[in-house]
Amino acid sequence: FHNAVFGHAGEGKQRRDVFDILSIAIYFGITVIALGLLFNWVNIIRARKWLTLVFDKGGILGGWIYAGGIYIASYAIAHDYKELPEGRTLWLLVGVPSLLLFVKEPYHYLRQARHRAERKVNPVFALINFLMKWLVELLEIFSGYLSNTLSFMRVAGLGIAHVCLMVSFFALAEMTSGLWSVLVLIAGNVLVIALEGLSAGIQALRLNYYEFFTKFFHGTGTLYTPISLASKV
Repeated sequence: FHNAVFGHAGEGKQRRDVFDILSIAIYFGITVIALGLLFNWVNIIRARKWLTLVFDKGGILGGWIYAGGIYIASYAIAHDYKELPEGRTLWLLVGVPSLLLFVKEPYHYLRQARHRAERKVNPVFALINFLMKWLVELLEIFSGYLSNTLSFMRVAGLGIAHVCLMVSFFALAEMTSGLWSVLVLIAGNVLVIALEGLSAGIQALRLNYYEFFTKFFHGTGTLYTPISLASKV
């Protein structure tokens, strides 16, 4: 890991440089987000909310766009950022689900209009309203999934920072000798472990809450009561 950070890992190693370390964090993030979407689909199916299952940004269409974005990004990286998939592939991966999302707002409007009498709405204003909501939701999907995925790079960043700090303390230890060298190494390890433990714990909580739990957890107003030995049946 130390050699990979400084680009001296050599050929045949799985982690040759910093970019490989960052890639591992990205792949881990994609796995966690995909698992959160799967949990969300299971919850929606159990609740029998079929419209939400399809049209929600955390539903099938949202997952479709996310998977398409992953494929497009992987394709571009594999071709040195000089080429994208062909137009038909882009259309199937991103265009089709994006257009299908537009159906949600008109459907909601027509469904609500059946249950209550409303004054007539100008069709032009209604269309503009549908378009604005559709565009906002698309922006939320694209920017949200992108930021959620890139957030996992902080995990790799912590590992790289750990290596840099330890290399610094080793350099300081080499400037001294005898007992002082040992004390510098001990103090450096204690400091790095404390800092990394604090930062890793904070980032783990943040990634779990924002990038994982928000994919399938929805507040219902019901008090959460965890299972314990004192629980009454």
